Order: sequence, then C-alpha cells, then structure tokens
Amino acid sequence: MEVSVLVERLGTNGYRATSVGVDAASEAPTREAALAGLNRLLRDKFAAAELVRLEIPLVHENHPWKPLVGRLRGHPDLDEVEQNMRDYRRQVDEQGDRP
Repeated sequence: MEVSVLVERLGTNGYRATSVGVDAASEAPTREAALAGLNRLLRDKFAAAELVRLEIPLVHENHPWKPLVGRLRGHPDLDEVEQNMRDYRRQVDEQGDRP
C-alpha cells in the first residue's frame, strides 16, 4: 500500500512526516527517522482497522431524470402540459392541508 506523505523541515529541530488522508504524524531528528516513525504508526493503525473506498454519487451526475431533459422541447402540446401543471400546483396550494 502506498501512502502520500508530507515531509517538513522543523527549523533546526528535525523533520515532521505527516500522512495525507490519514490522521498520523511523526517527528524525529532526521528525515529517515520521521518517515520510519510514521511507517510504524500507520502499520499499527491499519493492523487494527480496515481501509475501504466509499462511492458517493453526486446529485448532478447520473440523475435518473437526466435522459428526459429537453425531450418535450418544441412539442406542440408543451405549453398546454405546463399550464396544466401550474393549474394543478395552484389547486394543491389552495387546499392548504398538504405540504
């Protein structure tokens, strides 16, 4: 497994190695020691855990109604359909007992 690591020089006090994406960091007098310390921390952390990928679909991607967008553009009945929807919405709003 590869992990991206940010290595920072801490003035004259040594180095800090911080993993990107996983909450872990190690400070040591040398760059190699900081990386080795981070390696130990991550091995211990992953030994007691599970790393998984989670797919979260975005609303604007693959929306189920996307294929219907623009389908009625230029249709001779479109104005009438839109007016019927407005009339229905007005009736529902006037009833007041619906959300």
